[in-house]
Amino acid sequence: MHDKSAVLILEAPWNIYEGDINRSSVEPFFQGLAKQSNDVEILHSRFYDVSSFRLAFAALSKHTYKNAIVYVAGHGDGQRVGGARIIDIMVECSLKSVAANITGVVLGSCFSAGTAKRSQAETINYMVQESNIAWVAAYNCAAYWHESTMIDLSIIRQMIRAGESDFQDRSDISEQLAMGIECFSPHFPVGSNGKSGNEKALISLKRGISFFSQPRGQGNRSRCVTDEVWHMWEGLQLEEQVEAEEA
Repeated sequence: MHDKSAVLILEAPWNIYEGDINRSSVEPFFQGLAKQSNDVEILHSRFYDVSSFRLAFAALSKHTYKNAIVYVAGHGDGQRVGGARIIDIMVECSLKSVAANITGVVLGSCFSAGTAKRSQAETINYMVQESNIAWVAAYNCAAYWHESTMIDLSIIRQMIRAGESDFQDRSDISEQLAMGIECFSPHFPVGSNGKSGNEKALISLKRGISFFSQPRGQGNRSRCVTDEVWHMWEGLQLEEQVEAEEA
C-alpha cells in the first residue's frame, strides 16, 4: 500500500473563454492543498471522451493509496461530465475502488446529480453498492465554476483526512461531509436552474448539492444523505448568543 493519500483529478476542457485551450483548470487550487500536507498527492489528467477517461483513470488508479478520492471536473448536462457519461464514470470508480482504496467521489460538474426531469441518484446509489466507495458528492444545478470549485476543495480537504473509522457509520460519514461545508452558507447561490431570461432562477447551496453515503459492513447500501448532512451542519455553527458575546 502507498503510504500517502491521493486526490485523483480527471478534468475535461472548460473552454471558458475564447482561446482557452486547456488553460482553465482546478488543479492549481488542489496543489495548494497538497503543499499543506506531506502525505497527500495530487494526480491530474485530462480527458475528452469515455475512452480517454478510462485510459487516464487506469493510469491514476494503479496504486493502492492510504485514502484516495476521485474528483471528476468538467461541464455537465445531467447525463455526462465532459465527454463521458456519469454511469460510465461511476462504473470505473466502482471497479477500481478496492484496488486503489477509493473512498469517495466528487462529480464536479453542472447537474451531475441529475436535473429536475432526470435524477442520477439511482445510478449513483447502484454503482456505489458493493464497492469501497463510502461517499459521493454531486450537483443538481448549473453550478458556478469558482464557487463550486471552492466547495469541492473544502469537501475533499476534509474527507482526505478522514480515517477508515469515519466510514463505519452513516452518521459519522454525514458529520465528516458537514465539516467539509461548514464554512459555507446554505443560502448563498451556488448556481442556477440552467435556464435563461425570465425562466432563470438561482439555486442555493442547500438545494444545489447532493450527498450519498454507504457505510462499511454487510447489508449497508448507498442512499442520499443530503438532509442528514445539513442537519449536522447546523450543529457545527456558532449560536447567535455566542457570537454576540464575542462581539
